[in-house]
Amino acid sequence: MRSLSLRPARPPSLQTPAPKAFGNQAPKPRIVQYRNKRYSVRLEPIYWQTLEVLAERNRLRLGRFVAELAEGYEGPNFSSYLRVFCMLEGEQALARETLGPTHHGLLDVVTNCPNPGLILSRYRTVIAYNSAFGEWLGPMDVAVIGAELTSLVQVRTRRSLTEVWQDMISGREAKSDAKLLYVAPGRVNAAQATILALRSQTYQEFYAVMWLSPQARRPGIPGAAPTPPARAPQD
Repeated sequence: MRSLSLRPARPPSLQTPAPKAFGNQAPKPRIVQYRNKRYSVRLEPIYWQTLEVLAERNRLRLGRFVAELAEGYEGPNFSSYLRVFCMLEGEQALARETLGPTHHGLLDVVTNCPNPGLILSRYRTVIAYNSAFGEWLGPMDVAVIGAELTSLVQVRTRRSLTEVWQDMISGREAKSDAKLLYVAPGRVNAAQATILALRSQTYQEFYAVMWLSPQARRPGIPGAAPTPPARAPQD
């Protein structure tokens, strides 16, 4: 499916009253159709508006757009999947603006970098990652986009990851070194990593970029726990 994007019309602000259009957000059921197949979906109006915008930008009718998303979904709650999809599209759009209007967007920088990298939200969910990270991770049985970082890999930092993360969000810490370990049947992937805290100049939002320096892959030993890689010296 083609790449999708959603750019907010205005920066979000907790101090700004919600527009009147957001007042009534009770979920509304709709039936969309594509190639004689009907999809019954119950969503809040704001999500329907988002899907319509995305479909239009991709030059698709809403029915076909929803059908293409349904093809890649195998879970029990398609409506919840669509909500998460819309929110992630919004996060990616904000990430495009993080480095300011005179620079390449953060999403483009990470996506085009030859080193493994990914973008994380303030909740440590994966917003985007590049092909090099996908190659390092290898085949996955779960979706990477939208997953919480520690549900994908083991992350070891000098202090607890929660403490480090809160310091980065608050601005007390700009970067942190980490060790990543991914264990799967038959293989163990290890990497040194640097986590950088970034803030959107326009939207006052927090993001983190993680760059990896992969180590040589080791085959897993059946029935034995992997030996963690040696801790990197800290600054």
